[in-house]
Amino acid sequence: MAKSTASKVYCPNCGTQMHTYCSSSRKAGAKVRYRKCRACGTNLRTIQYLDNLEAGEEVLPYRTPEEINRSRSELMSKHQRGRREARHRIKLTDRDVAEIKFLIHNEVQTQAYTAMQYGVERTAIHRIVNGDCFADIPTPRSLADL
Repeated sequence: MAKSTASKVYCPNCGTQMHTYCSSSRKAGAKVRYRKCRACGTNLRTIQYLDNLEAGEEVLPYRTPEEINRSRSELMSKHQRGRREARHRIKLTDRDVAEIKFLIHNEVQTQAYTAMQYGVERTAIHRIVNGDCFADIPTPRSLADL
């Protein structure tokens, strides 16, 4: 059985020895331990670098579940804001969309070549052809209808 490399960590509030309730080694070459004081309930997070065991453990700031949830909601709002701003950066005009629909439906060009020609992703062309995007623009019967 391997010997534990955990060192004794004492609570900064009351001075009693802290209990390790969870540990992980997600970081390469390091061991992260989550600790709780049984006397006062203080939580700590420590990290120990496995290439330097003599240095002991370094105390890291501990985030409460409320702080974690708040940062997740801030990230979500940034993501949603980015999507709203993306709507204003549409590269294709209605005429471009009509041309794309004509070219693909009449098998004049492939979706990949058309995407390269218009400077968009192939998935954007696929969504236009399937009617997921720009469904309100009809497919022209000929190039003269454009």
